[in-house]
Amino acid sequence: MKCTFYGVCGSYPSISPDSLPIRHTACVAIETTDFLVIFDAGSGIINLGHSIRDVSKPIFLLFSHFHYDHIIGLPYFSPLYDPRHNITILHPNPKKINSILAKIFNSDFFPIPYSQLPKPIDVRPLDFCKPYNFSIIPYSLNHPGGCLGYRFIYHDTSVIYATDNQLDTNNLNDFSTLFKCSSLLIHDCYFFDESQENLKTWGHTFLPDLLSLSLSSNIDHLCPFHFKPDINHAYLNSMKHFVDSTLKEKQSPMSCTFAYDGFSIDL
Repeated sequence: MKCTFYGVCGSYPSISPDSLPIRHTACVAIETTDFLVIFDAGSGIINLGHSIRDVSKPIFLLFSHFHYDHIIGLPYFSPLYDPRHNITILHPNPKKINSILAKIFNSDFFPIPYSQLPKPIDVRPLDFCKPYNFSIIPYSLNHPGGCLGYRFIYHDTSVIYATDNQLDTNNLNDFSTLFKCSSLLIHDCYFFDESQENLKTWGHTFLPDLLSLSLSSNIDHLCPFHFKPDINHAYLNSMKHFVDSTLKEKQSPMSCTFAYDGFSIDL
């Protein structure tokens, strides 16, 4: 089983002049020999679509929420236009998904109407995945307008996808309990050391809070992602130094990798 990051940028594709491999907005995929699970359809899903060769493998797509940076790539996801693919959207509220799809493919926003796709996208509740021997547990995250995080469980491995989530002193313990003992935590890390005073309602996490959460939750591997779009080498290096120093000071065995477009982890 492999987890691959196709988009790790927040808000909009990166405009940084630095040549960082942090370009596309949120899209993360977990692939096994039997299925492909995709979290969010930011601009990164376009490259993912072009990389899919096995038309027989079921594709399951989950949305955290429907802000533009998490849906912008969906109309350009090439498997949608090949009827050989079996694509299912999993969500706690299938009725809402059907409403959102009609809006995304509305002629005011995209020239090809939903009715002209080769076949409709199947929309199912989360328990539809049971025959495939994996499960999905949803979590409500702290983000304006609402956002869902997900724990993906397959055999003895659990992966948490938690984009667009603002950690603070009031919810840190609650999320620590929810995220406890995951094999991999993929979590929003939009900010580092900026003043929090004017950013309290943005719905994004600061690295020190994320690291505190991860250490208290007994996480095996942390992957910060969903970075601010003007991130540069100096900023990223400062974040990496902070993590390395803290893990060394705490003598923690936890691994931490700052995600980038194209990065993969074997699980």
